Amino acid sequence: MKRERTSKILNTVWVTACAIIFLMPLLWMLSSSLKTGPEVFAKDFTWLPKVFQWENYVRVWTDSKVPFWKLYVNSLTVSVVGTLGQLLISSLAGYALAKLRFRGKNFVFLLMMITMMIPGQATIIPRYMMFFSVGLYDTLWALILPSFFSISSIFLLRQFYLGLPNDLMEAARVDGGSNFQIWSRILLPLTKPAMVTVTVLSFISSWNEYLSALIFLPSNKNYTVSLGVQYWMQMTDEYNLMMAAAASTILPIIVLFIATQKYFVESIATTGVKG
Repeated sequence: MKRERTSKILNTVWVTACAIIFLMPLLWMLSSSLKTGPEVFAKDFTWLPKVFQWENYVRVWTDSKVPFWKLYVNSLTVSVVGTLGQLLISSLAGYALAKLRFRGKNFVFLLMMITMMIPGQATIIPRYMMFFSVGLYDTLWALILPSFFSISSIFLLRQFYLGLPNDLMEAARVDGGSNFQIWSRILLPLTKPAMVTVTVLSFISSWNEYLSALIFLPSNKNYTVSLGVQYWMQMTDEYNLMMAAAASTILPIIVLFIATQKYFVESIATTGVKG
């Protein structure tokens, strides 16, 4: 028991040290965002500013050209709508690939997995030409529509559906339930942990998307938070304002992860376990 207790203490100390190391850049960013410009790189470094400069955030959020509140609206629109679409499509596809029987199912799944090896950058030019030709260029839909389709989310939900017993489906079929009713009323409520995981991963991916936003959203009115941080890096050499802009982007991610951490861990632990 003494050896086990010592091992737990050492593991706790090790994990805590790693957590502190990973948190250092985040803490420095938050500290710098509340300082004056000269204080950020002062020789006598202090974690806490002499006077908290809350006006840094006011300047960033109320900038006349790119106000951060507008960036938040755009990013939330892209992330929320894109996540809802991805949940619907990935759940339906995962259910079909896991529970339905049709000719060529394994071949279709193999093709979908092969597409995961294609880098997203390779599709930038085709997407640009397509969006420009149909009038979606310089609109938020240029970011929303591609996020509807995620092979990794389909794979995750497929693995989760495979772990659900087929007896549930058979009982529903005996009662006259259709495939849509079986999916929506029987199996979908049981996939809550996996759906939460897809929600977190999809939201974070859409929220942090930079390359597509840079190419498809040239107008300031459609800027997302990632482009807003780039704007502040180009428009000023005041690192306190840059850090205030960067710190403003992480709040929704932190809130989302804390709220869904329990289900996220549960899904990762059970995905791939076949019942």
